[in-house]
Amino acid sequence: MEKTAPLWYIVAMRIPSEQIERISALIVASLKEKKLLEFKSGEATVRERVIEIFTQNILAEEALNRDVENIMKSHSSEIESGQMDYRKMFNMIKSKLAKEREIIL
Repeated sequence: MEKTAPLWYIVAMRIPSEQIERISALIVASLKEKKLLEFKSGEATVRERVIEIFTQNILAEEALNRDVENIMKSHSSEIESGQMDYRKMFNMIKSKLAKEREIIL
């Protein structure tokens, strides 16, 4: 029996581009309002860069999750027999790989 990704993973990773744009706009607006950001180029340019970084982070985490799933496939019998907790194992491997790859979760 093949283990499918948990629902929280599927929901978390499928963020619509409109949502990314909205969150990025809120981040830029908040930083500007608090005078924590000084624009050397136009606000739209900064917002586009935030969107780009946000998207790259999401893609990096998706790749990380795929790698964790591949590693966990080698332990499927232990997970199915109850010797290992799927979510604990997933999070432990993900944290380790994220640290090795210098990905901030």
